[in-house]
Amino acid sequence: MDKTLEKTIEDIITEQLLILNRPDLYRSPLVSFSSADDKRYKELKNIIGEWHLTPKELLPEAESIISYFVPFTKDAASEPKKIREGSPLWGEAYQEINKHFNIINDAVSNYLIGLGYQAKAIRPTHTYDPKDLKSLWSHRSAASIAGLGNFAANRLLITEKGSAGRFCTVITSAPLKADNKLTENKCLYVKNKSCGLCFKICPVKALAGDGSFDKFACQKELNKNEEGLKKSVPLKSADICGKCISICPFAYIA
Repeated sequence: MDKTLEKTIEDIITEQLLILNRPDLYRSPLVSFSSADDKRYKELKNIIGEWHLTPKELLPEAESIISYFVPFTKDAASEPKKIREGSPLWGEAYQEINKHFNIINDAVSNYLIGLGYQAKAIRPTHTYDPKDLKSLWSHRSAASIAGLGNFAANRLLITEKGSAGRFCTVITSAPLKADNKLTENKCLYVKNKSCGLCFKICPVKALAGDGSFDKFACQKELNKNEEGLKKSVPLKSADICGKCISICPFAYIA
């Protein structure tokens, strides 16, 4: 039986991740799809801000969105909560997958273009203006719409493999079957406020139980850690922290 287009795309993403050959940092990816006409994309202009673009604003011919998640290994996921400053292992996992996303996205895009479709990959990181930190696209929001997971109190998405990892997106004119699966929100604070570890561990108190988030304080901490890692490891591009994810009981799910 011939593979579906969706399964072929999933296989391409998986194969391209294997090429990176870093089983010490990453596990098998999760891949899901959503419709460019899903009304929740327009709702993001109210939730995030009017500057957040819809799929059709990025690609007028858009029919589908490919969302995928590369989960970190247990060692990478757990290190930030154990280290006072930036985690070298987390920083390396962040930096290397951000670079490799371009290779994965090119492979997916070239395959779709070869079939006669259009494709537009969204940059894996730094899609925001450094002055106001307003991002034109939220990979996590797209992944949530695609059914990959639900938002936790730490503002990260908990998938079936946890929240420690990285998301990316490819928009295409190909008609792909949207995943409409409903997933349980595992976050204990969202469920019954029985946790809150992410609020306590944040070194700059950027997170609060009322849902507020000081993104400027957070970004300042990320930049500080990046400078430290450049000197000590060194890493060239790792503005990271990860403590609010690492401390979560669901950062890593086997």
